[in-house]
Amino acid sequence: MIQGVTRPARGVSIAVLAAIGFLGLGGALGFRRSPEAALQLHVVEIRGMEFHPRELEVHRGDTVLWINRDLVPHTATSTRKAGWNTGPLQEGDSGRYIPRHTGEDAYICQLHPVMRGKLLVR
Repeated sequence: MIQGVTRPARGVSIAVLAAIGFLGLGGALGFRRSPEAALQLHVVEIRGMEFHPRELEVHRGDTVLWINRDLVPHTATSTRKAGWNTGPLQEGDSGRYIPRHTGEDAYICQLHPVMRGKLLVR
């Protein structure tokens, strides 16, 4: 055995082999993981009274995280009637949203409506 390297416990090895076998069986049965299935975290910084980036392409199920880097509070609020809202974010605070539907989703800061952003959900 090489110094500093330990063998995994036998139970772990069996579990890993079982998972590999299951994944192989899933592929053989036609279960494929789509590229969109790898969910991602997207960060939008609020600074200088703007959303950075102003427009962001995401996939359904991804997480969008807004971080307020300004001294004043801001929100990220969907312009849709029954949309989402991060609520007021003080300096250093963050709010998140996970899109469940595809399409364009425009948003504003409720406290500063001239601040606009857009999510393009695929």
